[in-house]
Amino acid sequence: MSAATTDERADERETLPISVCITTKDNADIIRRCLESVQDWTDEIVVVDSDSQDGTIEICEEYGADVYQHEFKGFGDIKTKSIEHASNDWVLILDSDEEVPPALRREIFDVFGSPGIVGFYIRKREHILGAWSHQYHVKQPVLANRRVLYYQQEHLWERPTISDEYAERTRDLKHAINNYTVERVSEREAKMMQYSALEAFQIVELNKPGNPAVLLAKGIAAALYRLVIGRAALDGYRGFYMAFTDINHYVSTYAKIKDIERLRKRRPKDWKEIWLEEECGR
Repeated sequence: MSAATTDERADERETLPISVCITTKDNADIIRRCLESVQDWTDEIVVVDSDSQDGTIEICEEYGADVYQHEFKGFGDIKTKSIEHASNDWVLILDSDEEVPPALRREIFDVFGSPGIVGFYIRKREHILGAWSHQYHVKQPVLANRRVLYYQQEHLWERPTISDEYAERTRDLKHAINNYTVERVSEREAKMMQYSALEAFQIVELNKPGNPAVLLAKGIAAALYRLVIGRAALDGYRGFYMAFTDINHYVSTYAKIKDIERLRKRRPKDWKEIWLEEECGR
């Protein structure tokens, strides 16, 4: 059977009782690809937005999404909010720069409803600076029954997690989500500036020491992990550039901790609002 015929048969099936959960903030330039990849085969799209001003909300509504507004308090928190708005037991968690390719969609149709299974681990294939990367994210349970799924907040980043008692009732999927990580150098640098501002904010909020040596060591470790374990070295200049920005992220984080300390002295009452809006874009 040809791939085209298989695609046509998948498209003819009824939609699956899955709520696609997407979080957004000014993603009008990239979110259509994500919405188009799930619109025809899932029966609900939930979008949790944080005051987008660029037309993101209107685009999401165009694709039939239910859009909710929530203040950004962290990636784990905002992802959890999206799950809470879902009306189906099963949720598929996507970022606005991701898409479900046809091969993964077919696989989901084939395995959905497997007896006793409560979650599926899916990897993410990265598209970086115009080419597919050798790097893959660690598989995560982004398709799961919402009753067993929760988010761990690991400092800046969040991690979807299946409750331990259900660990044996999960399955790995073969095909990957396409993640269009970064298409331009300027886009990567803007993201890193935003992420380092968020990380500096969370370090200050948690009253953790912003030790420059520790942060530099984290940056070097992250870069080496990306290049060696993550196979970014096989991507040539793309991989080495991404590794360099990992180091720069942690150096910038320390500098921004010092920025926050100065801001707190000048504006003790509203420094948080100023920092989140002006530096974090939230």
